[in-house]
Amino acid sequence: MTAQSAIQTFSDETPPWPRDPLGYFLEFPLRENCFPLGAPAEISTNSADVISAARQTWGSFPHLLEAEKIHVRVAVAESGRPDLPQPPVIRGQRGLIAIISDSENFGVCDVTSGFSFGWIAPATAADQGFFRYHFLNLMAGLLIAPMHYAIIHSACVALDGHGVLLCGHSNAGKSTLSFACARRGWTFVSDDAVYVPRKNPGRTVIGDPLSLRLRSDAPSLFPELRNRTVILRQNGEFGFEIATSELPGLVTAFTCNIDHLVFLNRTPHGPAKIESFPEARARRHLENVLDYTFACSPCHGGNRAEMFLADAKAREEQKVSLSPFLAGNVHELSYSDLNQAIDCLEAMVRSCQRESLCVTR
Repeated sequence: MTAQSAIQTFSDETPPWPRDPLGYFLEFPLRENCFPLGAPAEISTNSADVISAARQTWGSFPHLLEAEKIHVRVAVAESGRPDLPQPPVIRGQRGLIAIISDSENFGVCDVTSGFSFGWIAPATAADQGFFRYHFLNLMAGLLIAPMHYAIIHSACVALDGHGVLLCGHSNAGKSTLSFACARRGWTFVSDDAVYVPRKNPGRTVIGDPLSLRLRSDAPSLFPELRNRTVILRQNGEFGFEIATSELPGLVTAFTCNIDHLVFLNRTPHGPAKIESFPEARARRHLENVLDYTFACSPCHGGNRAEMFLADAKAREEQKVSLSPFLAGNVHELSYSDLNQAIDCLEAMVRSCQRESLCVTR
């Protein structure tokens, strides 16, 4: 073969420019502006299934926060695989988080810039429940806290406009007690987490009142759930996931101004009682239920500082956002019976209402 023919053969076999082995220039012709947890976001994709999933998840959320938009790009690529992948594993270093099921189903999030992208197989995108829980919600949610919010793991309810945060770890009864309050006429804001705007901290929180998650034994407390089917939730637990719109008479709200911070102490027996809670102890407890976005403890016995995926400025703003809640009415509620617990909460709110009226007069 002559040099000239070799050059000609090489040129014929070389793909035309621009070459794009990374899929960098892939078109994302479909776009949806939505507001996950009230914050602005743009979803870009080449798949109607992804747009449908975004609308299912966030279509009912109003625009609650004036802030920089986060960006989520999801490409659905052709694949012969007909089944779903395994639920993804999550790995991260500094500001980058990878969500990985396999080579055809993965996402990457840059939490410092508010940008994420993913590649998904058609079968994954078509299964809306799996895709939303394991990919889309996660890819957006991982960006929201570092960019805009401090997340407090607590339920939130309100009585006559007076908001109450119900804080506690797993099994403290946050979801159960918040639903029980709502059945007694309280306003339901959230059953598990609230979002505090970080740039302008105050006593207002944003919740997700659209759904309610309860454990499989909930019908023993709430008879109206007995005819509902227990499902295997995407988190691997059996229980109920209920749209609050399906619960007649339930009053809901997306935002709430907090007047009371209550730490839950669920006991096996004994009367319900509510007591004042020292501020210093309350701060420690509240920081324990504050989601710093994948916080990592230092090595046991080491002196290395804690490592977080959010940057130092964001972490400091998250901590500062706690102070307004600690400056209000802070209590601990010990209870074993739901009705007694609600009686205590109602008495607490009514007492503060009376004190407020006396001061006003």
